[in-house]
Amino acid sequence: MSENKSDIIIIGGGVAGLSTAMQLARRGAAVTVLEREQIGNGSTGRAAGLLGQLRGTAEHTRMLMDGVEIVKELEAQAGVEIYVQTGSVRVAETPERAQELTDLIEMGRSINFDINEIPIDELAERMPYMRTDDLTTACWCPTDGHLQPAELASAYHKVGRDHGVRYETNCPVTAVLLDDKKAHGVQTPKGEFHAPILVNAAGPWSHLVAGLTNTTLPTAALGHVYLTTQPHPDHPVDRLSPGFRNRHHRIYGRPENGGLLVGMYGEDCPEFDMNTLPPDFDMSAMKARRDDLHLAMLIHAAQQRFPWLNERTPMHVTTGIMTFTPDGLPFCGQLPDHEGLFYCTGFSGHGIVQSPAIGVIMSELILDGQSSYDIASIEADRYWEVPGFQDRAEIQQRCYKMQGSYYGRVEGKTAATQTDPKEASA
Repeated sequence: MSENKSDIIIIGGGVAGLSTAMQLARRGAAVTVLEREQIGNGSTGRAAGLLGQLRGTAEHTRMLMDGVEIVKELEAQAGVEIYVQTGSVRVAETPERAQELTDLIEMGRSINFDINEIPIDELAERMPYMRTDDLTTACWCPTDGHLQPAELASAYHKVGRDHGVRYETNCPVTAVLLDDKKAHGVQTPKGEFHAPILVNAAGPWSHLVAGLTNTTLPTAALGHVYLTTQPHPDHPVDRLSPGFRNRHHRIYGRPENGGLLVGMYGEDCPEFDMNTLPPDFDMSAMKARRDDLHLAMLIHAAQQRFPWLNERTPMHVTTGIMTFTPDGLPFCGQLPDHEGLFYCTGFSGHGIVQSPAIGVIMSELILDGQSSYDIASIEADRYWEVPGFQDRAEIQQRCYKMQGSYYGRVEGKTAATQTDPKEASA
């Protein structure tokens, strides 16, 4: 095989692309990964990495349960700790959220997921740094925890390299090469790379890559911010303290380096036009101003559950860009307009935790033509030619609205209807 020819080209060196490349190479495919900057420097490097396996549907939960097993295997192969099993809690302080937990416990048990209600006094003992006197219900998932993003990306990279994956960094894709409607390669500053199959895993840049073939991909680039406190002598956070989700206040978090990491899916978030960012834009260099409105909103929300935390608390602030879709679910697979061009993007802030199973799904779609999972809710063509999802301004608005409702909506028995494009367009 010539120097710049392979079986499959992956566009994007974040965890989704790296996981896909690794799984394809494990099955004998010759894979090249093209990354515009450095491996893992985009959204992957800005992720909080919480792994809560319980989702609104049984199939999405199963994917994450399987993902934990994939990561454990990966840890053994790469010789690095990736998964920190702390357990996690969800808490409720309203009747609607209490019912949400009841529904999710019922669903989790139906697929043999380890989940139980936890008494509030026991929760207070596990998390003495968290306010609990206003809580009515909480659930405990002992097999949850968090993935360490840098270690995960490094492990995908190492195992992929061991199986022959080629990685080209500082290599942005500037054109997609087509023979009529069939993709056969890409143009980059390092020359042409050829393969009969291309995978667009370019994160926030995905819709721009799609645009190189005049394809409309309904994703939007939205900002996200989280804080990490320095260790507090009066409120110690053990390394194995539980991760948490408090959807009423729209916050999530976990332990980090003796402090507390807290993030938020608020009603408002920054919006980015990736087309206007400089060619050498480096997401790892992004910084949030301490007087930023979204940081102030995060601190206020966090303070409702952790009263000791305020704007004077010593902390590190991390900001980055997520790739959102109109329903908050990724795009995996092909679109009808081009043969050999696959999509693997739109993880809406959950790329780290979804990537282990997504790599398997993408390798199955590419090599077998179908997946062993029920992927109807994440198929790439679910918005194809659906009115209201073809214009960039409309797409941006819909994705922004979805981000705003991400933690605002109540999950449970009605969640299955929330992924229908027709419902989303209503």
